[in-house]
Amino acid sequence: MTTGDSISKDNRLAVHTEEFWSEDALLDEQKRQFDVCHGCRLCFNFCPAFPDLFDLTDKVEEEKGLSLTRELLRPVEAQCYQCQLCYLRCPYTDPHEYKLDVPALFLRAKFVNARKEGIPLSDRVLADTDTLGRLGSKASGLVNRASKSTPLRVIGEKVGGIHRAAWLPMFASPTFSEWFADNRDRLDTKVVEPTRKAALFYTCYLNYWGQPAAVACAEVFSHNGIEVVVPAQQCCGMPFLDIGAAKGVQRKIDANLPQLLKAIDEGYDIVVPGPSCAMMLKRDWPMIHQSAETERIAEHTYEVSEYLWLHKLAGSLNTDFQHSLGKVAYHAPCHLRMLFVGNKGADLIGLIPGTEVTAVERCSHHDGTWGIKTGSHHISMKYGKRLFDDLTDAEADLFVSDCPLASTQIGQGTGRQPIHTMQVLKQAYGI
Repeated sequence: MTTGDSISKDNRLAVHTEEFWSEDALLDEQKRQFDVCHGCRLCFNFCPAFPDLFDLTDKVEEEKGLSLTRELLRPVEAQCYQCQLCYLRCPYTDPHEYKLDVPALFLRAKFVNARKEGIPLSDRVLADTDTLGRLGSKASGLVNRASKSTPLRVIGEKVGGIHRAAWLPMFASPTFSEWFADNRDRLDTKVVEPTRKAALFYTCYLNYWGQPAAVACAEVFSHNGIEVVVPAQQCCGMPFLDIGAAKGVQRKIDANLPQLLKAIDEGYDIVVPGPSCAMMLKRDWPMIHQSAETERIAEHTYEVSEYLWLHKLAGSLNTDFQHSLGKVAYHAPCHLRMLFVGNKGADLIGLIPGTEVTAVERCSHHDGTWGIKTGSHHISMKYGKRLFDDLTDAEADLFVSDCPLASTQIGQGTGRQPIHTMQVLKQAYGI
């Protein structure tokens, strides 16, 4: 097996192989893929990583005796925040013989670097969203006030590396899981004969920070005769993936597997109201934890708007909308596009009478903690300006995004906070 084959699309996170962790094998694969990128340059303006990469490959080509090394590539790797746009646009991905997957290559480098050098404490703390969310929600009033305190933000910048100017999400109290426990009986009484059965993988973000979107999802589902349950669950593991913490990702997968498999056995579909987490369950879990169990979960997992669109195709979507919403600018998140299901959120909103939808396919450049860190917040906002401008130019009455992190970024960049597609439908139904 060649190095290129080992990290192909079907095995991009082969953390169980020795070759994955070999620095020499990693460098060989970087040279192979980046040689193709050097001659193509289609992604020159997608993110900061590619301009830095092309400057480096130009220098290597021009200076005799200079070659790519792991040391030279480290600053380039640090600029990748896994938006996946280059993979979406690349003409050389699998099944092309070159089998390029640059995001996977940068992610592999992050894993290799983390194993060799360790992971900073601040990164490990930020990646543990379940602990952060649990503690922050219990003291939401105090923590939310602290996040707006300039002196405390200055301390947070110096100690935790969180840029003092970056907008931070507010902790929710109660959490969505607490809200659902209090409201499940009410929701169940609205569903006499279920049209479908959905197990909501509500995501740690919507549980602890974006509770209104998850609440809207449950309300919209029950309004459509869909029985909703909420299995016990933890974070999908993406924050640990982003920092190269292989064991952290594996722990999250192991914690979630039994509960989700049980739900599937009981006839429930797994529905995810967050594109990044849906991508994790459908695409990354089977590559990291290569088993029949993760493949089964991937087969039964749906992004929330995709799921409701299937409901529409089956003729069972409730289209008795009570309110129009005027002009809507819909932001299509990068990770939603990686699911290759189309912009079903925009399609659903387009069903509402008197509502006009403009879809904007631009990256917010927030991508987890990258958008709030001291060294990258200003770059994040600089690259996000193209999205901010396109949304503003749409002259819409309402901004919508199904990515909660993108919503925070858009809010800071435009002064207008988007809402989730499920919140739009809830308003239109008049729930």
